[in-house]
Amino acid sequence: MIVKQIVLHNSDTPDSGTVSWGNIRNYHVQVNGWQDIGYHFGIELARNSYEILLGRMPDIQGAHCRVGGRNKDSLGICFVGDFKYHEPHIDQWIKGLKLVDYLLRQFDLTPSDVWGHREFDDRKTCPGLMFDIDKFRNDLRQRRK
Repeated sequence: MIVKQIVLHNSDTPDSGTVSWGNIRNYHVQVNGWQDIGYHFGIELARNSYEILLGRMPDIQGAHCRVGGRNKDSLGICFVGDFKYHEPHIDQWIKGLKLVDYLLRQFDLTPSDVWGHREFDDRKTCPGLMFDIDKFRNDLRQRRK
């Protein structure tokens, strides 16, 4: 798979501090009938720190953004949480920046190649209405200076 972009999502569920990544995987496999979890990576609170979790391997097509065939050339990252009424925790934000910055370097991409799911599909709110995608891209640009 040739990676051309990164698409950010959120789980639209409260993050309870226990790992629910397995529950998301089970839902995608058992309910949706997919081969695996739809995302390549997740960022979730596990007890008292945010962890980066592996979903699908980066060379396997995802099942996270059907619009425009983006599953074929993008990596999907899910920020576990519901960001309708509050912003992501700063520690989760920073962990996301570290992961995405690493992936940009690995796949020779730029912050302009990072998108929120809602930017492709107006029926979606991913990665949450209180997740400022433009600020995330700007923070990535600052990290690269």
